[in-house]
Amino acid sequence: MIKKYIKDLLPKRLLPRLLLIFLVPLIIIQGSVIFFFYDRHWEKIVNRFSNIASNNINLLLDQYKKNDLRKTKDIANKLNINLIFIEKLDHDFKSKSKLENKIFQTIKSRIDENIKIDFQKDHVSIFISIEDGFLKMNFPRKYLLSETPSIYILWIISTSLILSLIALLFLRIQIRAIYRLAKSAEDFGKGKIIKNFKPEGAMEIRAAGNAFMKMQTRINNYIDQKTSFLTGISHDLGTIITRIKLRLELLKNQKETEQIKKDVEIMQLFLREYLDYSKENNQNKFEKVNIFELINKVVSSSKVKKKKISIRCSKNLNIFTDINGLHRIIFNLFENASRYGTKVDLSVKKKLSNLIIYIEDNGPGIENEFKKKVFTPFYKIDHSRNLNESGSGLGLSISKELAKKINARITLSNSKKLKGCLFSVTIPIRK
Repeated sequence: MIKKYIKDLLPKRLLPRLLLIFLVPLIIIQGSVIFFFYDRHWEKIVNRFSNIASNNINLLLDQYKKNDLRKTKDIANKLNINLIFIEKLDHDFKSKSKLENKIFQTIKSRIDENIKIDFQKDHVSIFISIEDGFLKMNFPRKYLLSETPSIYILWIISTSLILSLIALLFLRIQIRAIYRLAKSAEDFGKGKIIKNFKPEGAMEIRAAGNAFMKMQTRINNYIDQKTSFLTGISHDLGTIITRIKLRLELLKNQKETEQIKKDVEIMQLFLREYLDYSKENNQNKFEKVNIFELINKVVSSSKVKKKKISIRCSKNLNIFTDINGLHRIIFNLFENASRYGTKVDLSVKKKLSNLIIYIEDNGPGIENEFKKKVFTPFYKIDHSRNLNESGSGLGLSISKELAKKINARITLSNSKKLKGCLFSVTIPIRK
């Protein structure tokens, strides 16, 4: 319980944690130094000043009793003390601080007479009761209160603040290097090209940056090899399939070759999907897109006809995104819905800082155990619910990859309205 509380209390980001590691010991040390200085050193100084002042007061009182007031004033002037006789005490005494009260108690303990003390800005007035009035002795404030400890404490605090500021600047430079490394790694994971990344900061951070650059090069080489391999195979197979189609067209018995032609068309569809999946489209061009026009364009370009399709979207709803990527995402999900349902409903809603596109149908739906797996490349459900009945299992995978590139998110759930599938495309609204 205590461990969890401490964990929740600590800052989550690296810079505040480093500052905490730096500042906590500094504050403890400075606090300890100031405490012991006040408790020991300053207390000794105050006691010494109070004792000296008490000796001077006793000296002046003794002279006043033995001699007259004039001779006592001469001695007081030599001690830099202003001595005044007053008949009546008419003075408002201010409340004393802890240190001032300690001075008062020390002087009072060494003088038998009834005294009162008033601390002013530039002097300290001490009132001593005598037979016919009061003796007022004005001591310079520095005689009783030293300014050195205050200057010393201010010097400690100011130097600590300056050092903390310098440490903060250096820590920010190191954190900035770590942040740039993390941002580059995140962008690379989203399929973006990293051009201007340069390792910086401490040696350990530079080593991590160099390791990231080497890893990036190896992964890019692997992706290029995979893409070239798939492209080459698809091209070679495409050439052979074209030859087969030409030979089938030359045959006289068209009825016997009808099924073969359908199989060849399915093979061509497979090859197109393989090529689409292997392509790396990192150059996303973000622009202003009208969602209503884009959805209508998707519906009109679909080959699936004779379906009941409803569209609910504002005509003036715009978003800043990659139009080609979003078009392909909506197209794939719409094809999937329209192929296995007789009714397809497309709707768009704006929630907070996101735009959500809903695509739902009245098809057979997908069981919960398969909902996460359908986005896996080449995965097929036994009762097949892909982009086509003989699909390659890449349609939803392509949509998911394209969604990552435009910072969108695709989720799959059950449609409460049409009792089929509900695909939701959540796109953050760029300002």
